[in-house]
Amino acid sequence: MDYTTITLKAAAKAMEDAVLPALSAAGDQQALEQAHLVWDAIRFVADRVDLVAARRRAEAIALIDLVGRLAELDAIDDTTTARLGGIRSAAMARIADPETTAEGYAVVIAGLGDEVTAVLRTADRLAPAQRAGVERTVLAHALRRLELDRSWLLPLGFDPDPAGVPELAGLLAAGTTG
Repeated sequence: MDYTTITLKAAAKAMEDAVLPALSAAGDQQALEQAHLVWDAIRFVADRVDLVAARRRAEAIALIDLVGRLAELDAIDDTTTARLGGIRSAAMARIADPETTAEGYAVVIAGLGDEVTAVLRTADRLAPAQRAGVERTVLAHALRRLELDRSWLLPLGFDPDPAGVPELAGLLAAGTTG
């Protein structure tokens, strides 16, 4: 049994019940402000720790989609297309395994990310129109990733347009299909 969530919730409760009131009583506003930031961070992590694997799975599925879209571009040569197809198939097999952990998804994400980086480096040598197609494809993926990041971080209260942030559950659910 993993006690991470329980431990984090206990730490947050200790901050709320003992540390924050003591700092408030002491009148140390700067320490109280900093302790509130720590308390918020602990509560945020406690709320998200059980969702890390689902988030990474959603990220991996999005990258698998991106690699597939890149492989379909006319600008990509046959050798690269074949390599991307093989990497994509291996990644799909890995995420299809119900035993894949958050760390396993992280390995998939890193490998796919390396391939996308290689394609982008190659795109620098393409004709402008072909390079633009690669860049648009990657940018479209980045915008979807930004939605996930905004939704993930929404509880911290820093998003300038919280009403415009998609629901995290829906974004993570998209990671259950692939």
